[in-house]
Amino acid sequence: MQDPTQSQSKTLVEKLNEWVDTNQETPTGVSYNTYSTNTRGKDTEGSYLIYFPPTYEKDVNRRYPVLFWLHGGNGTAREGVWAIQNYSRAINEGKIPEVIIVSVQALPIGRYLNSKDGKQPIEDVIIKDLIPHIDSTYRTITHRENRWIEGMSMGGYGALRFGFKYPDLFGVVSAIAPSILRNLTEEPEEVGVSFGNSQEYFEEVGPWHIAEVNAEKFLQNKNRLRIFIGDNDIRLLQSVRNYHRLLSDLKVSTDYKEIPGANHIYAEVATNCGDEFFTFWKTALN
Repeated sequence: MQDPTQSQSKTLVEKLNEWVDTNQETPTGVSYNTYSTNTRGKDTEGSYLIYFPPTYEKDVNRRYPVLFWLHGGNGTAREGVWAIQNYSRAINEGKIPEVIIVSVQALPIGRYLNSKDGKQPIEDVIIKDLIPHIDSTYRTITHRENRWIEGMSMGGYGALRFGFKYPDLFGVVSAIAPSILRNLTEEPEEVGVSFGNSQEYFEEVGPWHIAEVNAEKFLQNKNRLRIFIGDNDIRLLQSVRNYHRLLSDLKVSTDYKEIPGANHIYAEVATNCGDEFFTFWKTALN
């Protein structure tokens, strides 16, 4: 869940440069780290939070799947702490496999793409800098079937973009309440900065078009996808339904559910699902 004290009061300039979370506190079971963002230029950095499963330190020869978790709009990597703790409990109870979890620090309004003017290359930083850093630093399994991605709201938008644009990189995709409206005018005004206020660019780089372009490759790889959204998420519900309909037309199988009583809050979607929220991950490796 998003900390309401973060980012909301920050200026647009600050939001467009928040590559490193200045809050370095580490919640229990989570570590704070930085990495070089060479894509942005020399001596630049980004940050992330990372969770290691129970046997990581004990079994030094074992490698693990890795889940990249993408925060929502006006959020930071710390928005993923609740998700990490929820998954940690599930791992300890044997409900999902042991997995490394990386909560990504992205820009609060960037939609996980390269901005039209090239000044905020969020997509390139994650794909070309962060993922290679994670794979070279920690004991991950680098095959796509063992590289997972999940996002909430804006992060769900990013998870769908990455899942369909890079089907050879991510084998398992989870979008929770993805913010996938069809028109830029429906978005908050500051979001338009990333798209150069261009509806054409908004459509070109968005998850609707990317799914249409890469659905065949996604199918060939037998990649897995789920989309969950609360049935009280009024602003996004119809768009998500329409997106699910598009995927059905493209023959893309989706674990799609509208969660009773859940609003646009990750914890509500997950909690209202009960153990069903974990079934998707438990079967991901089969």
